[in-house]
Parts: sequence; structure tokens; C-alpha cells
Amino acid sequence: MAIDDKNLDSDAQNGLDELDLDAAMDAAEDLAGSVNDGLEMDLDDVLNAGSSDEDILPDGSMRYDFNRPNSMSRVFEQTLNAVGESFAKTGTIDFTSLFRMTTSVEFQGLRQNTYSEYLEELPNPTCVAMVTLPPLKGVSMVHIDLGLSFLFLKKLMGGTVDPEENVREFTEIERGINAGLVGRFTDIFRKSVAKWLDVTPGFVNLENNPNYLSGLAEGTAMLIMKFMVRLDTVEGILEIAFPHAAFGPVREIFDPQTGIELRTHTEMKDDRCQILEMIQGTGTELTVQLGQVNSTLQDVMNLSLGDILHLPQGKDTPLLVHIEGQASWLGEAGRIGQNRAVKLIRQLEKE
Repeated sequence: MAIDDKNLDSDAQNGLDELDLDAAMDAAEDLAGSVNDGLEMDLDDVLNAGSSDEDILPDGSMRYDFNRPNSMSRVFEQTLNAVGESFAKTGTIDFTSLFRMTTSVEFQGLRQNTYSEYLEELPNPTCVAMVTLPPLKGVSMVHIDLGLSFLFLKKLMGGTVDPEENVREFTEIERGINAGLVGRFTDIFRKSVAKWLDVTPGFVNLENNPNYLSGLAEGTAMLIMKFMVRLDTVEGILEIAFPHAAFGPVREIFDPQTGIELRTHTEMKDDRCQILEMIQGTGTELTVQLGQVNSTLQDVMNLSLGDILHLPQGKDTPLLVHIEGQASWLGEAGRIGQNRAVKLIRQLEKE
């Protein structure tokens, strides 16, 4: 029986290639395991991980990106979440009354992003407005889903609550009505944050194309509150975006910083003892004022040896004792042995 050496060599080569590939994959998995330092990440999981999983480690912790630091403290986040919940409750009541139908506003959380990244997320066209909220610094943004904006328009004009399929840019009349709706949302925010501070909302401008907005740098860190607004079976997104720096003037209100003492009680006691020893060894000027008299410069220039100065106070009047120029005690003049002395009789109250 004849054997085809060429086919045999080809099959053998294919088998070796498969073995080499398997060996290479095993080596890669071993390498990934050693680099992972015991986090037990599988190579397939690494290769198939989605973009949303990139910052989440296997133990559930988040990867820290020094290029985009998260500077929002837990207290600050909790306060803003409380504002968001209050906005949702107030908005539900306000718009239910406005539209004469059940309207719900649900707070869906807080997130951080840069201004440029946030603009990329916004659809075009949409409804987005720049507003001011002093004492918050600079301008903030209110974004209303365009379909939701047209739904508001139809309901205000007596129409039915049906999804809007033909989204387009606003006419001038529609732009004015939506500017009023933005003002209503900012007024709801004013009520929601009234527990912490008084804001005075102001309208800047409204655009359908988010690329026409200006006033913020691309890398500005933004804090975005997201809400879901539902009218009957139709729903849409509402967002309020603040520059992180906007809270600078009122940061202590939203994020009170309490001092944390890092020293132990023994260390604090030792520090006080050292300070006391240092003070006790420090020289201090102590003077006793026998009396005080007003005189002209001419009289002072005419003074000579043996002149007598007449003091207005009597001999039994207490003397003022000054410490570092500050009147601190009253005293009585006396003598100890051959030396004159002053006896302290009463400490003066500090102003």
C-alpha cells in the first residue's frame, strides 16, 4: 500500500500548528494570571470585557483614573441625591397640577462627566437650555428630551398625550413656550434646594442644536442629575447638569468639612505640656502704672531735675498693672524688706 508522504507531512504540520497555538494560549493565560496577582481573571473574560466593565475590578472595586479624578465626597453626593429626590417629588406635584393628569418625575441618579463627553451624548436636535442659578457660579444646563418637549406643547394646547414621531427644531412660538417650561423646571429646583440655600434662577438661551451652546470649556467637570418624566404611558428624559466648580461659593453648605484629629490623646497632652513649658520660659514685660497726667509739650520740655509732677489720683487709689501693654490687674503699693512691691488685688475683665 502506497503512503503519500506529502499529505502525511501536511497533516503532521497542521497538528504541530494546533499544538503550538494551544501552547501559546496556555502560556498567555498563565502570563495573564501571574500579572493579575491573584485576582483570578480569565483570559477570555479580559478579551471579551465590554467598555462598561473596564473600570470594575473582579473584587467589585472601581479602577481609579488619575486623568479624571472623582472629587465628589460621600457627603456631597448624599446631599445632591437628597436635592434630586426633592426635585422629583415637587415636580410630580407641580406638573400633575399643570397638565390636569397624572404626571410622575422619577430621580434616576447622579453621574459625572466632562462637558465635551456630555455634549456627545445629547441627540441632535434636542431641547437644551443654559441657565444661571446664583449663588451657584457660572451657567448650568437643563436638557429636556425633544419628544417630551413636543408632548408638553401638545398637552398645554389641549391635545392628546401621544408620542411625537416627527421631531424637528422649534418655531419661534414653540421656542418661547419651551423657555417658559425651562423656567418652570428651574423654579422647581429652587424649591427643592431651599432647605440648603436660596437660588435665583435666570434664563440665558435655548438651543435645538447642542453644538451651538457656549460658556463652558470642553474639559469642565459636570455633575448631571437624571430624571424620567412620565405622562400616562409616554415618558422622556430630563437632565440638569451643573459644572463641578459651580458649587465652589457654597461648598461648605453642600459638603461640610469637619476637622479630623489624627493625633492620639497622649500625643495631644504632650504637645500641650511642651507649649506650656515654652510659654513659661518666655520673657514678658510687666509694668506698674503709678499714675497718669496730661501735659503740653512745652511743659515737658521745661522739666528739670527736682520738679514735682502732681498726679490726679490719691495715694490709696489702686495701681494699674500692665502685662505686655495690656491693663490686666489692679494692685496696692507696698514694701517687702528693702524693696518696693505691688500686691495684686483684682484681675480686670477682658473685653
